[in-house]
Amino acid sequence: MSFGEGKGQAWTPPSPGEVLQQVAAKCALPVEAVATALSEVGITLPSPVPAPRQIEVQRLRVAGTKSDGTAFSIDQRLTTGVWAIMYPDNFVGKTSILEFIVWALRGSPRQLAPNIKKWVHRITVDVVVTGQAVRLVLEHDASQNPSRLRCRILSARNAAELTDAEDAELRPLAEAGDAKQVEELITTFMMEALGLTYTRIWNPGGGLDGRGAAQLHGWPVYFGACYLNPGGSKMLLGDYPSLSWLPGKLLELFIGMPYASVLAQLSTVSKRFVKQSNQAAHRAEQDQAARRADHERWQRELDDVREQLQQAHRSAGPLATEALARVDVTLDTLRTARQAYADAEDADQRAERAGLLAQQQVMDARETWQARRVLGLLSPSCCPRCEEPIDGGRHVIERKDASCAVCTRPLPQVNADLAQARIAELERELAGQQDLRRQISDHLGLRKQELAQAQTDHDAARARLDGIRAASAYQVLRDLELRAARLEGQLQVNETTQSAAEPESDTTATVLSVAHKVLTKVVTDAGNHLFPDLNQQIVALARDFGVRDLESVDFKRNGNLNATKDGAKTPFDDEGFPPGERLRVRIAVVIAMLRVSMQRGVPAHPGLLLIDAVGSEEVVTPDATRLVAELEKLSKQVPGLQVIVTTAKPEYVEGVLPPERIITSSGPFMF
Repeated sequence: MSFGEGKGQAWTPPSPGEVLQQVAAKCALPVEAVATALSEVGITLPSPVPAPRQIEVQRLRVAGTKSDGTAFSIDQRLTTGVWAIMYPDNFVGKTSILEFIVWALRGSPRQLAPNIKKWVHRITVDVVVTGQAVRLVLEHDASQNPSRLRCRILSARNAAELTDAEDAELRPLAEAGDAKQVEELITTFMMEALGLTYTRIWNPGGGLDGRGAAQLHGWPVYFGACYLNPGGSKMLLGDYPSLSWLPGKLLELFIGMPYASVLAQLSTVSKRFVKQSNQAAHRAEQDQAARRADHERWQRELDDVREQLQQAHRSAGPLATEALARVDVTLDTLRTARQAYADAEDADQRAERAGLLAQQQVMDARETWQARRVLGLLSPSCCPRCEEPIDGGRHVIERKDASCAVCTRPLPQVNADLAQARIAELERELAGQQDLRRQISDHLGLRKQELAQAQTDHDAARARLDGIRAASAYQVLRDLELRAARLEGQLQVNETTQSAAEPESDTTATVLSVAHKVLTKVVTDAGNHLFPDLNQQIVALARDFGVRDLESVDFKRNGNLNATKDGAKTPFDDEGFPPGERLRVRIAVVIAMLRVSMQRGVPAHPGLLLIDAVGSEEVVTPDATRLVAELEKLSKQVPGLQVIVTTAKPEYVEGVLPPERIITSSGPFMF
């Protein structure tokens, strides 16, 4: 990326990859880890170039029935340029016609009179949204209680097909069946068609716990940059006075400020993390307090149990204490004797198995020697396998070569002395095993006697304990000792938990914090580049519109205009800006945003302006006439600009706008 610091240097915002690299370097993390941490909280860096946005209303049709039963209809074709809905009287339907367009484009009207709303049966608005030709159809039934509203979005191949086609000739895209769903459907369609993202703003008093929550704001809020507030409103942009941040967000959005929406999202997510951290700290503090209370309670209980143990020992008396001690000693002796007997019994079983094995080896050796002696004397006459006779020649070869007459293999050499010696050796081993078995059996017998004696001694100790009636005291002592051990364990675990190490800081929170700082600098640098030109254009346009004493403005990202009039700083909501001037400055701001974004190559503002009651707050006619004339001039300079105004003053528009772009009526009402 490059940020121009000197005159003539080019300025371009950093790419998403460059932003990720900066964040990764500051966090000492791989770029992939940073991207993953952001995506886990729903943040993806968009292109710094805003999506092209344009809204062009091409046709408005309305049908309905007035309260007196009179049917009415409106069918008005529109183009780009400045249009005026004019009638030299008030309360005749000028604002209502504007509100019919607003109802279709916004999903709900802003200030349509309830009685007029009941008259409406159907509203059809043909509109081209960033090159997509669609028909928005609202079908309203006020006879139901509550009234029923249905919306259909139909698509055409192009604008030429759209305005003359019947509904059945168009392709259905989506539909919704009640007022809330209609607003959601149109919001979703407009947000996607215009390449907009929702703005997440942290509400410190929101959430179920009242400690803050994120609020989502979308198309109905953004539409305030198209449908301008009347001159009497003290809010620069937007029609939600409770949202003090709205003018600044609309400015960033429709001037094409790179990464401004992501920065707002990062701010919200970071505050959510702070809230979660505070909640976790609060829970940890409560847990610590609970553990401290448990520790104190258990310590008091342990001290009490130890005191009871001392009293129990004292109350049992010397005789009972001696008896209890004797029971403990004999029980330990009995346990030792049982283990010794079990070990001796196991050794006896192993010795028995070893003796049996030695005896089997002696028997096998004797049988093998006897078999060889007997078989060596045999002279078979036929094969034991196939019973074929063996000729005498093979017996001769057997005696001569010492090879078997049956299989012809060499006969094994048999040494009688060696065989007898091996048998004698195995017999000695057997004798040794038998002697060892007798010793182990004797040892097992002694252990058995010791076990019997230990059992007898323990039974006698228990009997003596029962005899002196100390058994109940013994059980009490055991119960108290168990309680003391349990309490000591609980205290040890509690102390270990309290001294556990603090968890490591969350990587995601670190990435969010660093990303917020990086993008704050990017957005600030972008503002330093874009705002000077924006400020100059606002002043020039406002003067052209008749605000002659406006010397300068210093627009800030928070939406403050910071205007200077006649050498004095003048807040926008101050009396220094009369209502008529507020409207003209408001229009100048929107036109300037559109111009600045177009200078970057992409129109970030949709180019649609709806202005109600132009000139109603003006003191002299030339000011309002000049405003309309300058808007007409701008519409020729800014491609795609469409302005629709209402006025009760014919002199404001007649001779300024072409007659075909002045919508009026020859009857007592507009419809």
